[in-house]
Amino acid sequence: MPISQIFSALVGLMFTANAFAGQTLDDFAKRSEVRQPVIIELYTSQGCSSCPPAETWLSAFSYEPGLWRDYFPLAFHVTYWDYIGWKDPYGQRAFSQRQYDHLKKKHIKQVYTPQFVINGVEWRGWFDRVLGEVLTLKPRSVGVLDVNILGKQLRATFTSISDSSEVARLHLALVGAGITTDIKRGENRHKRLAHDFTVLSHQTFDANEQSKGEFVGKITLPSDLMTNAERLAWVAWIEQEGQAIQAVGDWLVPNNIH
Repeated sequence: MPISQIFSALVGLMFTANAFAGQTLDDFAKRSEVRQPVIIELYTSQGCSSCPPAETWLSAFSYEPGLWRDYFPLAFHVTYWDYIGWKDPYGQRAFSQRQYDHLKKKHIKQVYTPQFVINGVEWRGWFDRVLGEVLTLKPRSVGVLDVNILGKQLRATFTSISDSSEVARLHLALVGAGITTDIKRGENRHKRLAHDFTVLSHQTFDANEQSKGEFVGKITLPSDLMTNAERLAWVAWIEQEGQAIQAVGDWLVPNNIH
């Protein structure tokens, strides 16, 4: 058997063994399929009275068999509603800026909450409370993303099937689910809000100068927020020209959350 085939087989065994053992914060390995998944960004805030229904809609993906294969939900909490009276503990200015970057790149026509962006395109279909349109989006083949986390070190490779010269950037998010917050002020005062797929931390990595598809970097963890979630997930995705094209993700085993 050629050396290249032996290497490919060993890599496949590594991913299979890791999946069987369970993914953890500091020992994570995942490989994507070649087709493009549906990467769903929700821009939301605990200070927005219109946002809870959108978050409920997003939470429905918890029960989709294709979660972390075909669908990657991400809830980015923004900060520009904090002035109303309630400071969202999950809000980050960087998340607000990410939403404004979508506007700058003309992915969206205006900034508001709740706002959905799917694979870099604004989407308003959630108003019908129907998942069908999202579930039937036809994917295209884009390439394979391999992500490995060991300790606090990340290594990733994106093998594109095209010869595009566009620069790819890797994004890594730690996502929390089963989060509840009692709101004491603002538009949602006296309510208990539930959140899933909440982005707790978000980092970006540029490709190595020698290889545009390889990424190496050190990860950081938001220890002050992690304990609020019943479960966590790593989600990593590739963007080109600001549009998400490939992703991997998975839940982490429970005893690695706290």
